[in-house]
Amino acid sequence: MNASLFKLAITSQTIFGAVQCLVVFFLLGGALGALQFYHANDRLTFSCSLKPDDFTKQLCYENYTSTMSSWLVPRDVVAIIWSVLCVCWFCFMVYSAVTLRKIKNDRETASNQRQARWRKLQCRYIIHVIFRLVFLGAMIGVFCSSQTFNLPSLFECTPQTNKTAISVNQTESKMQCNDLHYKAKSKFNIVVVVIEALLIMLGLTELLQLTLTRKPFQEMLLGNVLEVTDNHDMENLLAREKNSSGETKNGCY
Repeated sequence: MNASLFKLAITSQTIFGAVQCLVVFFLLGGALGALQFYHANDRLTFSCSLKPDDFTKQLCYENYTSTMSSWLVPRDVVAIIWSVLCVCWFCFMVYSAVTLRKIKNDRETASNQRQARWRKLQCRYIIHVIFRLVFLGAMIGVFCSSQTFNLPSLFECTPQTNKTAISVNQTESKMQCNDLHYKAKSKFNIVVVVIEALLIMLGLTELLQLTLTRKPFQEMLLGNVLEVTDNHDMENLLAREKNSSGETKNGCY
């Protein structure tokens, strides 16, 4: 993402929204990259006893995957969350940028009309936050209900290559299979839930800030906070320079 767009995405939100944006881009994005690495090498790190042929090993791998993740594999869940949240933030970023520019450019507009525009932007922002919360709640429910968190060190596989054939010894057809990265994947499953829970907590805090705080909405936006801070720092700097110049003049006399 372009640096200016990323700055706009951060400054057009409250402090809690900006923290969520950073968590999604870096923490959740990092988890997605790691899960993609493990998923791309899944078949290479999945091994079975008795040295089965490729077809039988593929059947066992698919059985293992469907057993551990009945709906979606963790990488797909994280990819959906990351993509939807990024699109959501991008759309609101564009909307807020256009709206804020109109408000700042229309200085001749009556004060009540400007306040109405701020209230409309705040309403859209609250809808934006609620949508994220509902979406994250639904996805964490999907993930927890479909995913096995602690992957087993050994997986027993009984491939049914020919249902009409009757095995003389049923135990001989069973194989012990192993996922080399089962420990790391188990930890990443927990990390994904922790990140989602963190985003939900930050979202609820942001929603409470927006609905219960009496401070005007425009003063909650991080861009306005940074602008006020810069102006305050500049005033202090000018005051110090003025004082120092006054002391120099007094010293000359």
